[in-house]
Amino acid sequence: MGKFDGDFIKYDKQKVKDETGKLAFYFIANISFYIFLLFFAIFFAWYSVFVSTHIYYEVKGPSMMTVLNNNITQEQLDTLSDKELEQLSFDAVYIEKYKKIKPFDIVTIRPINGDDDYIKRVMAMEGDYITIAKSKNENNEDCFYFYRIEKGTNLESFDDEMAKLDEGNGENYKIKSATEWFEKGKVSAEKKASGKENSFVYELDFYNNFLDDYFSLIQTEYEYFVSNAGLVYVKVPENMFFFMGDNRAYSADSRILGFYNTNRIVGRCEFIVYNYDFATRLWEVVKFYFHEMEKFFAR
Repeated sequence: MGKFDGDFIKYDKQKVKDETGKLAFYFIANISFYIFLLFFAIFFAWYSVFVSTHIYYEVKGPSMMTVLNNNITQEQLDTLSDKELEQLSFDAVYIEKYKKIKPFDIVTIRPINGDDDYIKRVMAMEGDYITIAKSKNENNEDCFYFYRIEKGTNLESFDDEMAKLDEGNGENYKIKSATEWFEKGKVSAEKKASGKENSFVYELDFYNNFLDDYFSLIQTEYEYFVSNAGLVYVKVPENMFFFMGDNRAYSADSRILGFYNTNRIVGRCEFIVYNYDFATRLWEVVKFYFHEMEKFFAR
């Protein structure tokens, strides 16, 4: 080793520092790349499942105001024809095809006549008793209320106030205005239930399509329940549901079309894209993805 002693290995501090920096950079870059790759793979897998289980719908017309298409103006409502109003669209929804449906969910419905799918709210399902009748609001004004007796309720101890749905201040949703619904010219039908002292004013469409049989003593198509106060309810048949638009004065729904079979429900609204365009649509999907991830890891 003679002449090589002392300089066989030369230590270069700066070179070691540079090499260490490079190694650290490559390490961080590789870790970041693989983390990004893993995230992208998870996102791609989730998105593949998402697009196979969800349907995107542009919401048309004013029937679900003010939850949907609230940008439609009063001037448009007053001046445009029904066909023109049906073409107005500001918001969109993503529908989950395989979600269990509950009362008050917003859903898309496949119509019987082959038109475009409806976007409405489920108001009652099989076994529930329902009616629509006039009552007084908190300002002592006349307006129509939707009454729903949930399936399984003990009818012997039932009170009508328990069934009256406060849609103007409810937790589930808020309709445009119960009073406006009454003032838009919906003619009513005043009928007295047999053997009861009180009479009630029912909304005409609901009366004609659901209650007229009862008061005509035909009573063949539906099951009925009459409360102690004389309010007549009709029972939603098996495998059927009742739906309405939130903006009652501008909605063609079960009041006219009758009960629909639950197999006509395409799916439930998972989330809304307000003022939709490509950017907002993409952003809402990403927000929904992170929200689902947060729920998953919070379990």
